[in-house]
Amino acid sequence: MASGETVDIRLEAWEQAGDALFLLEVLPGMQFRILACNQAFCDQVEVSRQEVLGHLIADCFSEPLLQELEPRYRLAAETKEMQEYDTWTPLKGAESQDRINTLLSPVIQEGVLTHLFGVARKVTRRRLEESYRERWYKLTRHLPGVPFELRQEGQGPSLIPLAGPKLSALLGLEADELKKDASSFFSAVHADDLAGLKQSLAISSSDLDDLKTSFRFRHPIKGVRWIELHASPETINDQGKVWYGYLVDVTEQHENQANLQYLATHDALTDLPNRSLFLESLEKALIQAKQDRKALALLFMDLDKFKPINDELGHKAGDRVLKDIAKRVEKQLAAQDLLARLGGDEFVVLMTGRSSNRLKSEALDLADAIINVVSQPLLFREGTQRQVGVSIGISFYPEHGEDADTLISCSDDAMYAAKHAGRGRACIYSPETAAKRKPGSGS
Repeated sequence: MASGETVDIRLEAWEQAGDALFLLEVLPGMQFRILACNQAFCDQVEVSRQEVLGHLIADCFSEPLLQELEPRYRLAAETKEMQEYDTWTPLKGAESQDRINTLLSPVIQEGVLTHLFGVARKVTRRRLEESYRERWYKLTRHLPGVPFELRQEGQGPSLIPLAGPKLSALLGLEADELKKDASSFFSAVHADDLAGLKQSLAISSSDLDDLKTSFRFRHPIKGVRWIELHASPETINDQGKVWYGYLVDVTEQHENQANLQYLATHDALTDLPNRSLFLESLEKALIQAKQDRKALALLFMDLDKFKPINDELGHKAGDRVLKDIAKRVEKQLAAQDLLARLGGDEFVVLMTGRSSNRLKSEALDLADAIINVVSQPLLFREGTQRQVGVSIGISFYPEHGEDADTLISCSDDAMYAAKHAGRGRACIYSPETAAKRKPGSGS
């Protein structure tokens, strides 16, 4: 097509297009003339049609833009292949710095390249959103928690429209699914914790207070995990709320805390509840017994002939005896009973959940069973065999006292009475047993 000839294009269709359209004539020497463009193109680059139509790009493009675009036009003309590129620099005279995405397609007639047809659109907002999204992911992927946005509007479903890139890994749920409906998130919350989580969200929504709560979450691969949620609410309309915050997996911290709590309440040698946990359990049992109008019993135990084993065979042998005795006694207990080690060779059994009319007989039966299993021979290395016994003192609530200190003191007195009577036996507390207690009448 000769220079200056009219190009047959449907200008009306061009004007209806939302994108900017333009047609370049390819001239000898790789020069490019703007033959046609629509109003969207003019609006986009903020120049009039008269300023560009029929002009060489060298005459209407700014020098920076010319340096950026002319090589791309040349590449499309030389390779006769479609080119796509982005530019920030506007045409000469334009004030904005909009980002433009252009698709440039060669027009070939009878094997000869004659024109380049271009489609350009402003992509500043889209590109910025992509840039911000990329920066957002880079900023959040190294955080210990996952930032999120939770929305609740009226009676519609809760949504998580925005979250850090590690949300799917944290919850085992598809982020795209949560953007439309967060019900799968709430469905995976542990049944025992769901009501508490919803209540915390409701209070936070009502008072517009910051929220911090933790709950168990059923991960499809990792199993039950502890999740901690931190968020601040905002009102988005009369009936809607949005929370901005983060989620973090605190399973390890919970397990560590549980381990520390266990170590603080259990005997390191026998793994039995220690004095602290026993006293706490006794206080709770007394409250429950008063409410249920039931009795309970304490069996205070002190080993007989234990000290000679420690002295002759060493403390390791003594430790082994204590662990073995603890296992033997535990096997004699009912499910609701508690065995604790108070220290040294002293143990105590808390019997609960019985009526008064059968508690005394069951306590004596249990004491006899314990005396029997404890007295069974103990085998050590090289065939060494030793035997220990146990003296047991028994007190009952409410017969002998209604508080923990009194019951422990009574059972302790009864235990010393059993030792005074010859050891290897059980004795129920009575005022007379307290009078028989003698200092130094231990193992």
